[in-house]
This record gives sequence, structure tokens and C-alpha cells, in this order.
Amino acid sequence: MMLSLLPDIHYSARSVFKDWRFAAMVMLTLSVCIGVNTALFTIINSVLLQPLPVPDADAIVLMANRYPKAGVNDSNNSAAGDYYDRMRDVTALQDQAMFSSVAYTMNDNAAPERVSGMAATPSLFRLLRVAPALGRAFTDNEGEIGSAQKVMLSYGLWQKLYAGDASALGHDLRLNGRPFTIVGVMPRGFLFFDPEVRYWVPLAFAPEQKQAHHNNNWYSVGRIKPGATLAQVQSQVDALNAANLERFPKFKEVLINAGFHTQVLPLKDLLVKEVRGTLYLLWGGAAFVLLIGAVNIANLALARTSLRMKEFATRLALGASHAQIARQLIVENVMIAFAGGLAGLGLGIASIKALGIIGLDRFPRATEVHAGATVILFALIVAVLAGICIALAPLAGIFRVSLSTALRESSRTGTGGRRSRMARQTLVVAQIGFAFVLLAGAGLLLASFRQLLNVDPGFRTAGVLTASISAPGSSYRNDADLRSLMNRSLQEIRRIPGVKAAGATTGIPFKSNYNDSVIIAESHTMKPGESYISPLQLIATPGYMEAMGIALVKGRYFEERDEERSPRVVIVDETLAHRFWPDRDPIGQRMYQPNNIDFLKTDEHTQWLKVVGVVRTSRLVDLTGGGNFAGAYYYPYAQSPQRSYSFAISTGTDTSTIARALRTSIARVDGSLALFDVKTITERRDLSLASRRTSMSLALAFGCLALFLSAVGIYSVLSYLLGQRRREIGIRLAIGSSPAGIFQLFLREGLLLIASGLILGIAGSIALRTAIKNQIYGVQPLDPRVIASVALVLGVVATIACLRPAQQATKVDPVVVLNEQ
Repeated sequence: MMLSLLPDIHYSARSVFKDWRFAAMVMLTLSVCIGVNTALFTIINSVLLQPLPVPDADAIVLMANRYPKAGVNDSNNSAAGDYYDRMRDVTALQDQAMFSSVAYTMNDNAAPERVSGMAATPSLFRLLRVAPALGRAFTDNEGEIGSAQKVMLSYGLWQKLYAGDASALGHDLRLNGRPFTIVGVMPRGFLFFDPEVRYWVPLAFAPEQKQAHHNNNWYSVGRIKPGATLAQVQSQVDALNAANLERFPKFKEVLINAGFHTQVLPLKDLLVKEVRGTLYLLWGGAAFVLLIGAVNIANLALARTSLRMKEFATRLALGASHAQIARQLIVENVMIAFAGGLAGLGLGIASIKALGIIGLDRFPRATEVHAGATVILFALIVAVLAGICIALAPLAGIFRVSLSTALRESSRTGTGGRRSRMARQTLVVAQIGFAFVLLAGAGLLLASFRQLLNVDPGFRTAGVLTASISAPGSSYRNDADLRSLMNRSLQEIRRIPGVKAAGATTGIPFKSNYNDSVIIAESHTMKPGESYISPLQLIATPGYMEAMGIALVKGRYFEERDEERSPRVVIVDETLAHRFWPDRDPIGQRMYQPNNIDFLKTDEHTQWLKVVGVVRTSRLVDLTGGGNFAGAYYYPYAQSPQRSYSFAISTGTDTSTIARALRTSIARVDGSLALFDVKTITERRDLSLASRRTSMSLALAFGCLALFLSAVGIYSVLSYLLGQRRREIGIRLAIGSSPAGIFQLFLREGLLLIASGLILGIAGSIALRTAIKNQIYGVQPLDPRVIASVALVLGVVATIACLRPAQQATKVDPVVVLNEQ
């Protein structure tokens, strides 16, 4: 087969070399279009299509407790009691484990350093089927209270701390001031769930935790048994939940009203659910760019073929068959496309290295993105298919060609083939339609992004520096120690020149460290079927809300008098205040957190909270208002001390200067404390919008490329029509038509193509409105301003592309044209 194609390849190579300008244009266009698609496919293949980098990863599932009617965030966690129940009753799972992210201060270096890790039951490593490269994994008895002071290191941390010395096994590593014995080192490149993890410690549960349900703090995962299915696991988990509702009847009504259920889903789906739609949308945009590029090339191929019709007719007259000519045409186009595909493959792979520039390095599994054999095969297949598709456009005319027809249509004085003109015009209309869809999508993403930037989050975003601390239990053993640390830290911070206000909280905006908990107003009456709500629970010091610029609606902020011995107080946001007291003044009202399953029952142990202030509702989780819809409430830090918190510092000077002074101030308070996650609120906001910014930037780039290709397309087709209709133009001018009339004739034809393309594009945007609906905020999928703006921009650019051919048509000399042979 290959030998029979050698003559065709030889002939095609000569033809390509002869018309090198055409070949260069095709290869350049395809290299850009295939490069874009290769880069997006590389990301999608690595992030969405490939399994997690552990053996048989597709069999690993997550079990997540959900309470949709209670206002809880989209929880993916479970309780320790669930884990032990499922170990007993969910037989469709071969192995089960629990884990959670942790971050400890490592004190073995000269300066304290905050390092991310994972607390996991010893069963996790059996479930993952990954053994340490050095030493051993945790034993089951090391997952018990009192035996959990062990640690396994990542390969990178082992190299950093011990330079790869095997004698590190058995040494103690101090984390949060406590010694952990090193028992193992994981293999180089091992990743699971969180690429930032540098060590693993055993997760141990106290006896009372093993019986507790619905205090969801851990991820619960399992490996499906061979022969079992995801549906079987879901069915067994549902049956277990139903049995537990009967075992604990006091929970039953509360949980049913909250919509409690457990969702079983592949673990990979959890990791990528936030970016799946975005990535597929971007790939769709890249595919549209490829389509537009292919249409442009098809137009060039049609023009080139029309110029070669005399050549094809002559070869037919000399004995060549239609099939032979068609085969050579396909081989020729595939050769050019294949070369463009190779260039596009290199461009796509090179662009992967620039992930950080466009923000894709912040996507889940970004560290796993690489171009393997699948990507190379994809790029080459796309190139070959593009070559075949490009050849199909002129191919139909080859089988209809005859010597007399070719001589007539190739004559420089002829009017040109109508079929060829119609084909090229149709391609231009399709090109403009595709470009409109791309530009409309990019415009919607841009408008959505601008809406988000203009959202008032309910707090100040400029001039606020934040930084986090976690006080180790080895140094700060009780609440009094924590209060003392906080007071001394804030005193030092407030002495820094340029600091206007400072405070601390457990829930800094745009940081995923929020707790939610049920809270009830004293006078609230539950309606039948109504669910208790679980608003966000934050703890803050005096000065925090002032530093953040959270507006006070009624009452007062926290003050120094709200200390441990004073009556307990609470501040609520407007959302929570409206829910409990829509027609009353919330100030002075009492609230409580239930201390037993009968939520409405109070007794001598109930701790009453007096509402002293109402503040504006803040968009703490993200600017779209996602997260917890039930509102938020705040406790004073002195009445609920915590080990982990973040400072908020309002400043009118350069935040980088304040950041340096902040480190010095904390070091004066306690040199063993690690200050970490130092960012301005603006930086946190921008990070929360990173995926949206990335999708918008790429969509705009695709749209601009599509706009350029469309302008080139309409220019080339009108220039082609000018060449084909020179005799017609000469006749018109000879019988009295004016140059202005010729100009209007060509411009009108171009505008008709543009209008047809815009109508096609609007229809395409309507058809695809559902695809983009979930990716935008504050605008409708068919926003009239965006659609009108895109139509205007595309129309203006395309019209400009029409002007040059129309102007050239007015310069045709009828004497010269009518005497051409």
C-alpha cells in the first residue's frame, strides 16, 4: 500500500515545493490551531481523563454527607462514626480509610516553617496500594490514641531535610513542638489528593469519636471490591443511613428535614468537579478555532484548485483517472497538514510549560499535566483529519472536471465557476458564524468577570494585609495561654507604623477554613418540615471588623470588655438577623447552640448568647455568593480561643513594608511561631477568581484569533471573486457603470456574506447557551449588550476586510480586460 503511494507522495512534494507560499500559509495556520488544541487536550487528558496516579484509581470512591436544606457548604466529609459503621456494613468496599489535611510547624530548621501534611488512618496506604520506598507504612496499632507519634516523609522532604540519608529512619522530627518518629519515606513523585502534602501522620480517634455522627471533619474513601459496582456501594450506604435513622430516632426528623443523604462518587470527580465545565468549554473554544482555521485553508485550497483546473483537465486527457488525481490531492493536503500538525504539536507542548502565566497551574492535578503518547497521537490524528477535510472541499469538483469546462473556467477572461464561488462564499459564512460564537462566549466571560470585580463583598479589599498563625499545643496548653498570645500579638502589630487597625479571625475571606454549626434564636418557632440551619461560625477579636471594613448595621462591634468572665455575646449578619427577627430589632435578643439532640430544648447547661451587633452580610467564600446561604455569626475570641487564626491588618502604606515588620513583631512575641499564608485581601480575591480569569483570557485569545482568521477569509474570498469576475466588471464599466457602482456591488456582496454569517452565529449562540450558563455570573447567556457588541466588532472588522477588494474592483481597466485571451 505504501509503495503504491510513493509516486503520489513524490508528485505531491513537487507540487507543494512549487507552490510554497500556499504550503507555508496552511502550515502556519494549522500549527497555531493544532497547537491550541494540543495544549488544551494535554490538560484535559491529564486532569479529567487520566486516573489518579495510584494503582486501580478508578475503583476509589468518596462518601460525602450532605445536608442541602440546612445551609451547609457543599460538604464532602464524613464523621468518624460513619467510618466505623461503614467498615462493618458496607461489604461492597474492599478497603476503607479516612484522612484530612493538616499543617504543622516544623521546628527542626533555623526558622520555623509551616508545612502541609495529611493525617490518615493506617489503612489508607493499603487502600492506595502504594508502599514506602524506604522503611514502612503505619501499623494498625499506630492509629490509636497514644501510639500516633509517627511520621512518613515525602521523597522531596526527605531529600531536603536529610539529603537522602537512609539513617533518617528512626530519627525524630519536631512538628508543632512535638517529636514524631520517622518510620518511612514515600516514593519519588507519589501524589494523592493534595500535591502540597509533604508528610503523613496517623489519624487516631478517641472512643467517643468512634461513636459520633454528623460532626463531619474527615474525608471517607473506599476501594470497590472486584465485581462490585458504585451503585452497590451507594445502595449499601443508603441502607446503613436508613438503619441509623431508626437506631437514633431523635435524629430522624432533624436529618430528614435537613435533606441528609450520603453521596458516593469517584474520588477523581471530587477533585475536578469545579474545573470540568471550564476545561471542556475552553476545549470547545479551541475546537472552534481549528474549525475556522480549516475553513480558511479550505477556501485557499478551493482557490488553488480552481487555478489548477486546466492542469487537471490536461492530465485527464493524457490518461490519468479522476481517482488518481483525487488521491494525489488528498496526499498533498495531508502532507501539508501533517507538517503543520508536527509544528502544532511542538507549539502545544511548549505552551504547557507556560501554565503559570495563564493560571492553569492552580487547577486541580496541575502537577500531573504532561504530554505523553496519547497527546502525540491526538495531534497527529487531528492533523491527518484536517488534511483530509481540507481536501474534500475541492475534491467534489475534480470528479466533474472536463477539458472543455476547465479551459473555459480557467480562462482569465471567464466569469468563473458558480459552484466554486458558492462553495467559497458558504465557507466564509460558516467562518463568520463560528467566529461570532467564539467572540460571544469570550464577551460573556469578560462581562461576567467584570461583574465579579464590581461585586461589593461586604468588606474592604484594598489596603488590608492578612497572615496566619497556628499556636502549638506543646507551648500553649490552655485557653489562658492562647488569650495571652493573642493580646501580645495584637499589641505588637498595632505598634507597627502605618497600621490603622488590626484584629484576627478564624475565617478570613476567600480562604477555605470555615466552620458551620447550628444556632437557634430563643423565640424562634419551627414550622412543620422546616430544617434547622447551620450558618458559618466565625470567631473574631476586637478590631477585626474595623480592619476589614465590615459595616455595622446595628448595635456595636466586639470590645475588650467581651472577655472570658463577661456574659457571652454574639454578632450576626443581616441574612441571619432577617431569618430569625424579620420584624423585630435583633439587638438584645438571645441565641444558643443546642447541646443535645432535642435542638429546641434548653436547660441549666444551655449557654445563652446575647446579640450585641448586626453587620453586613459578607461574601466570605467567593464573590458569586456561593457557599453557605444561611448567613454567618461571630463569637468574640476571648470567649472562644482557637489555636489557628488569621490576622487582618488595615494599612495606608505599602503592604510589603508592613509584611516585613509583621514578621519581626511576631518573632518578638514568640520566635518559634511560623507566620504563613501572608497575602493581601486583593491577592486572595484574585486567587479565588483565578480559574475564571484563565478561562476568560483563553477565550479572548481564541476570539481574537477567530476574528483575524475570519477577516482574512472574507478578504481572500472577495479578492478571489474579483479575479474571477474581471471580465464582468470590464463589461459593466464599458456599458456605463461607474466606479462607485462597482464599489457598491462588491461591498454589497461582502456585507451579504457578513450578515449571513452573523445570523448563523446568533443561531449558534442560542443553541450553545446552556453550555456557558454555569460559567458566567451576573449576565445572561444571550445578553443583548454582549451580542450587539460582538456583532458590531465582527461586522466592522469584516467590513474593513471587504473595502480593499471592493476598491481594487473600481480600478479594473475595461480595455485591458476585454482584450485578454
